[in-house]
Amino acid sequence: MNRKIGLISSIVICYLVTVFLICLVIALFAQNIFTENLSYGVCTVLSWGWVATTCAYSCFTQKEYSAAAKIGVSIGVIYATIISIVYFTQLTTVLYKSVDEIILQAFSFTSAGSWLFNLDLLGYGLLSISTFFIGLTLQTKDKIDSALKLLLMLHGIFFVCMFVPILPLPATNQGNGGTIALICCDLYIINSTFQKIKR
Repeated sequence: MNRKIGLISSIVICYLVTVFLICLVIALFAQNIFTENLSYGVCTVLSWGWVATTCAYSCFTQKEYSAAAKIGVSIGVIYATIISIVYFTQLTTVLYKSVDEIILQAFSFTSAGSWLFNLDLLGYGLLSISTFFIGLTLQTKDKIDSALKLLLMLHGIFFVCMFVPILPLPATNQGNGGTIALICCDLYIINSTFQKIKR
């Protein structure tokens, strides 16, 4: 059952990241409220899928790596909680404009530098830390295992994104640089997840 849950959650993650990737590509060419909100919903469920995947990984961890597995799961839960709050707010309060306009600006994810935009970066920084610790727990038996371990641990580098809001950088949402970066990140995640499915 543990292996089956891990496989199913990996397939779900791969599917959801693919849908998110399609939404991002559409966003490069036109602003579309449907795909924007679809991407918010996808990211919410995606975070839950990561928690299921980390729990499955932790079941196969050797005793000397159990602390790393627990850290990976725990930080994964914090990531999923933050991301769920960010995107659920976009799909409810922001979408239906149910608060004052000033508060709406703080809640709007599309406003770079807004409170929830920064919270989103914190969430993805925590995801990176979670992937790093889960990567530490993997026992490699073949090249696929080694590739998956390397990809998970390398993804840990992206923890730096949580520090971007702390830096004295101007808040801007101009250009497609962020979208292109997310597309590259999605391709990376799809590759990592595919390695897990093959495993």
